[in-house]
Amino acid sequence: MAPEVEIRELTSEELQAAGGVAGRALGDGPNFRWASGDEPMPRLSLALDVFVDFMETRTSPQIGALLGRHVVGVCGSAPPGACIGATAPDELRVPPPKVGPPGDSSRALFLWSLLCSRDLEERHWHLGPVAVEPGLQGKGVGGRMLVPFCSRMDDDGEVAWLETDKPENVVFYRRHGFDVVEETETHGLVMWFMRRAPR
Repeated sequence: MAPEVEIRELTSEELQAAGGVAGRALGDGPNFRWASGDEPMPRLSLALDVFVDFMETRTSPQIGALLGRHVVGVCGSAPPGACIGATAPDELRVPPPKVGPPGDSSRALFLWSLLCSRDLEERHWHLGPVAVEPGLQGKGVGGRMLVPFCSRMDDDGEVAWLETDKPENVVFYRRHGFDVVEETETHGLVMWFMRRAPR
């Protein structure tokens, strides 16, 4: 019999593994391809750096999916006042004067400045990364992780906010109560920004 995937809050010792899952799952996505290009090694390296560092700094409860003792999914979030719009240094807020080719540092800077400029001004929880180990995607694990997150937002009367770079993700998040507030396309980079009001 196949083992069951357990959904629960992650321990602090599991956060690094959760960041690794996010790096592997999201490093092949449009954002990282746009920033780093088609070469897999630099793209994966960047994604792992971003998400492992992010998850290791989380102090609020983070939701994960576990297969036995192994983290195979993560539903990360930052509480009000702790997301990129509130904590990014000034040098990440200003877009570069010119956006170079994939792999150029100007691309990462442009992406960070875009996220900062679109961060929701009202009090909110910033959702992400939401990621499932590539071999387990499409099996409902992501949706199962979102259920306790959304329930917590509803119970506490909190707004949630996210950005995504895939149209299929827009459909996925809409099923969980998120609405598209804005769609942007600049320098070939397409992003959707979504808000969820408490139910």
